[in-house]
Amino acid sequence: MIVLKGRVIKGTGEEPIEKGLVIVEGNKIKHVAKQSEYTIPENAQTIDAGDGSIMPGFIEQHCHLGGIGNVNVIMVYALSSYEKTCQAVYDMGQLINAGFTSVREAGGFANYLKEPIAKGLIQGPRIHAAGRAICQTGGHADAYQKFPIEFNSRNDLAAFVDSADEMRKACREQFRAGADFIKIMTTGGVTSQGDSPEHCQLSPEEIKTAVEEAGMRGTYVAAHAQTLRGIKNALKGGVKSIEHCFQLDEEALELFSKTGAWIVPTFTILQCYLKFIDKMPPQVAEKSKWAGELHFETISKAHKAGIKIGYGCDLISDPNIAAYGENNLKEFQYLTQIGMSPMEAIMAATKTGSEIIMRENELGTLEEGKLADITVCAGNPLPDISVLSKPDNITLVMIDGIIKKNTNSIGGNNLG
Repeated sequence: MIVLKGRVIKGTGEEPIEKGLVIVEGNKIKHVAKQSEYTIPENAQTIDAGDGSIMPGFIEQHCHLGGIGNVNVIMVYALSSYEKTCQAVYDMGQLINAGFTSVREAGGFANYLKEPIAKGLIQGPRIHAAGRAICQTGGHADAYQKFPIEFNSRNDLAAFVDSADEMRKACREQFRAGADFIKIMTTGGVTSQGDSPEHCQLSPEEIKTAVEEAGMRGTYVAAHAQTLRGIKNALKGGVKSIEHCFQLDEEALELFSKTGAWIVPTFTILQCYLKFIDKMPPQVAEKSKWAGELHFETISKAHKAGIKIGYGCDLISDPNIAAYGENNLKEFQYLTQIGMSPMEAIMAATKTGSEIIMRENELGTLEEGKLADITVCAGNPLPDISVLSKPDNITLVMIDGIIKKNTNSIGGNNLG
């Protein structure tokens, strides 16, 4: 039994429990209460966070483990699968250190990391992954079109389709490889060098086919969709999750309301590009500036309209621009800039995240019977969300009842 003592932020939206505790037995939460209401057994392992805050483990809801190594998209093709795997292992260590206990990979090879993590060969968070993202020939993930299209065989990010039948097969191939959901591209993007976010991609029939295939597996489709036509096509086709979302109008807002779809805005990656704009290829810099002028206003409009908003950063593993770790925590501050309270931002990274990875019955809140994925920080993030801006301020991380990081004081003699 492990007893965590400190301020308890359950992730449900309720007021925190000051001088609270969370009892963990095995891999589950046994009890959440005030310290005055519970007698701690003598043989319990007690961890005192002092004035720190005990929260559900954070869920990073848009990542690409192993990244592309550099903002130069040629690196998508240049890096070997071995180097990408090493980068992914490093990225996962950085995520855990920053308090993230689960990740949702929106295109990549993370399905192949699940078993090594389960076997204990490598350390990693829980993985919810799409497999390869699916796009059209010349679409967003066909990132560098000066290369022969055959070079995409080295691209672990994407699969390419040009008909509804090809979409159906690509979806089935992702599920065969262990995918938990499907990711498609319905617009161009900021980093791809042969298109624009304003370009609409994939036909309505192709989109609906992906949704049909996902539905038969009891899951959903997420769409990289940055501008209006691609966003609307995705929503009309039954897509459940819109990634990025730079534009909204009244029709789009009505579609979100009708479908119950959510947005994972990924502010962090675009803000990283804007911070290092002089290092960007010219067309990437131009598109970044254009998108940056729209993004916060658009997601603020979505928040005011009651659209559910998740927490994802879309980082690329570039140590000079968008490395994993501290950058994954920046989304908290960006979410408060669009009008979320600190509590709402924390819930975006926990409760909402558990819904987006379809594990809300097991994760996302500190409640009896749920799995013991827990993050503790020094201080109180509710009056000051910047408390969650540095990995060094994350003092404990627990995944499935196992402590992965702890800098708090410990008492007792039993880790059981």
